[in-house]
Amino acid sequence: MNSDTYATLYGPARPVRPRSGTGVAVVAAVLWAVALLLLAGLGFLALWAAADTGTTEGIPLHWWLIGLAIAATPVGLLCTPAVRRLSVPARALVTGLVICSIAVGLAVWAA
Repeated sequence: MNSDTYATLYGPARPVRPRSGTGVAVVAAVLWAVALLLLAGLGFLALWAAADTGTTEGIPLHWWLIGLAIAATPVGLLCTPAVRRLSVPARALVTGLVICSIAVGLAVWAA
């Protein structure tokens, strides 16, 4: 559409100001950082404990299953229609809350 025609019909064009989600994104990044730090520390302690017990033939199967469940939880949550309707920072916040609660629960359980 011609800009003169648009201005005649609707008045001057007013660009839409993008919504800022920086606060939500920062909180989501902090949650993900805490969760990944906790999970990395727990993984290190688990491997150290396995090495301390003697010889093993690779990583035990139940560790693979726990890791797969931890990775599948946020992915499964992202596939739900309610989460897909959210904005990207809000999705990161929701999945960060879930993965952080899992990581804290595992840390408390391990302690």
